Amino acid sequence: MRVLKQILLAFASIALIAAAPTKADVAALRDYVARNRAYTPVARAEALGAVERLPALLGDPARFELEAAHIAALADNGHSALLPPQWAARYPRSPVHLGLFADGLYVVAAPAEHAQLLRRRVVAINGQPWQTVRRAYARYQGGEQAFRDQFVTLFMETPALLVAAGFGTGPDQLRLTVEGRRGRRETVSIPARLEPPRGEAAFLGRPMLLDAAGLLAVRPLYLDEPDRPFRLAFPAGLDGAYVQLKTTRGLGIDAFLAATLATLRSRQPRNVVVDLRFNLGGDLNLTRDFMQALPGLAHGGRVYAITSGRTFSAAIASLGYLRQAGGERVVIVGEPIGDRLEFWAEGEFLPLPDLGALMLYADQRHNYMTGCPEADCHGSIRSHPIRVASLQPDLPAPLRFADFAAGRDPAMDAIARDIAQNRPRLPYAELILASEVVGGGRRTRPAFTSR
Repeated sequence: MRVLKQILLAFASIALIAAAPTKADVAALRDYVARNRAYTPVARAEALGAVERLPALLGDPARFELEAAHIAALADNGHSALLPPQWAARYPRSPVHLGLFADGLYVVAAPAEHAQLLRRRVVAINGQPWQTVRRAYARYQGGEQAFRDQFVTLFMETPALLVAAGFGTGPDQLRLTVEGRRGRRETVSIPARLEPPRGEAAFLGRPMLLDAAGLLAVRPLYLDEPDRPFRLAFPAGLDGAYVQLKTTRGLGIDAFLAATLATLRSRQPRNVVVDLRFNLGGDLNLTRDFMQALPGLAHGGRVYAITSGRTFSAAIASLGYLRQAGGERVVIVGEPIGDRLEFWAEGEFLPLPDLGALMLYADQRHNYMTGCPEADCHGSIRSHPIRVASLQPDLPAPLRFADFAAGRDPAMDAIARDIAQNRPRLPYAELILASEVVGGGRRTRPAFTSR
């Protein structure tokens, strides 16, 4: 990470009550539009027009900030954004947190005074169907729906922003309508709190599933050891190795990748699973050689890559190098990735000096379908091109709340089925279930869980 980005990360983690924006913030946004190369000519003209209307909002920080987010979103590019995780450092947020799953919106974390809301299905937010709020959020963050969904709950949990967007009347409390076990609905008012996240959580946000893991008595392997950015494991029943990369940067990644390659060469697993579902990216150069080597280290089996909407930026490049190197031996499993195969990235963070918000602009092209030969392409991609037809899941495995709450991992279950079908002498039952003695009795649990 560049030094400037490290400084701005620290800036983003400082608690600041949203200050009134000034003309300096308007000027910064005008500069932002000029620097961000992701705009089409029509979108750039629309963004500049929106900048000129900002002075009318100088007295309303939340509305000004949402319009700044909208100006970035007009580029319809995942890397062109006002960073949503920083909202919690400036606006009171509900302590009751929401999780968006394939089958709906649920309460996944709550303080003791609202513990009765845990696991409830959410029906409405401030009197509006949550689906309406979700659709409205597209105005404030561009790119793919799968990526927006990684941050939409931050918007849903911040009353001041909801008010500014026309979905509420009070900036200090959230009204949730939830459904009980018998289908009866209840509306609860929740006072918001200013509880700024620290460190990288203020910059990248904390993955919803890690926030929700407190609900689980038994955690699946991918949720175990949440603070470890890289892991190598050989779970019972997998007939292979499991590699988890939550990021593609940071101290220790080079040593981890080198040690992992050495271990895989020594142990010669039949299959290799690479879990990228929490990986927002980093430096694509760090993982390229590793990904290109993996197909040759799956001895007779396959390489499985697990993805989600949080698989983004350099993680998508890593996935592209893996698919390109392994072809049909690489099977993508899970949910759709967080961006298209052509996008704009790199760039820098540009602060709005008085409001205190950070804007990310993009100034270099990435294209993983053509190899990106154009002069405006990112240098590393021009030097080491990626040419793939698709990086969408070959084995879709949407995560539903019931599976999550039961400690099941549909992605690893799908992999288990695929391994069983491709190696019949390993009974499917041995891949799916393992037993353990608990409290004098015996119970079964998914094999792909931590012990």
